[in-house]
Amino acid sequence: MRYLTALIVLVAGVAGLGTARAGDIYCNNQGHDCSDRPSPGATVVRTVTNPTAGYGDATRSETQPPADNATSSAATAVDAAANERLKQEITRQAVQKDVAKTRAEQCKQAQEKYQKSVEARRVYRLNKAGEREYLSDAEADQGRLNARLEMDRFCGNKAS
Repeated sequence: MRYLTALIVLVAGVAGLGTARAGDIYCNNQGHDCSDRPSPGATVVRTVTNPTAGYGDATRSETQPPADNATSSAATAVDAAANERLKQEITRQAVQKDVAKTRAEQCKQAQEKYQKSVEARRVYRLNKAGEREYLSDAEADQGRLNARLEMDRFCGNKAS
């Protein structure tokens, strides 16, 4: 009786080893966050035992495409959303670059205008008839102040 019980336990153990295989494992695209339950965008990873090798040999992993169309369409939707965010980021950077370039040009023009107003001995403006009207010292000082304020607005308030 003892021999029969030991034989049954041994046969059940060997049969259990043969059928004890890992189930499907689902991992996200980066290979992190693996689970035995499918999630959107996850890929199926199966552990397959080499049938020609003996017990104790290593197993190998195979990555297979998602099993159903729902998982595939969810992965496609996630990829499309990521691509859209990437396009928006690239566009945002291009706009920032264009704005910075325009501001640099405006700053340079304001600096030149201010420098000319400071270097000029006599400041004038053209009237409607196209004739020069020379400004008084107070008006010239006000024009220089306005040019300096414009330069500070376009270039920032940096000491120059």
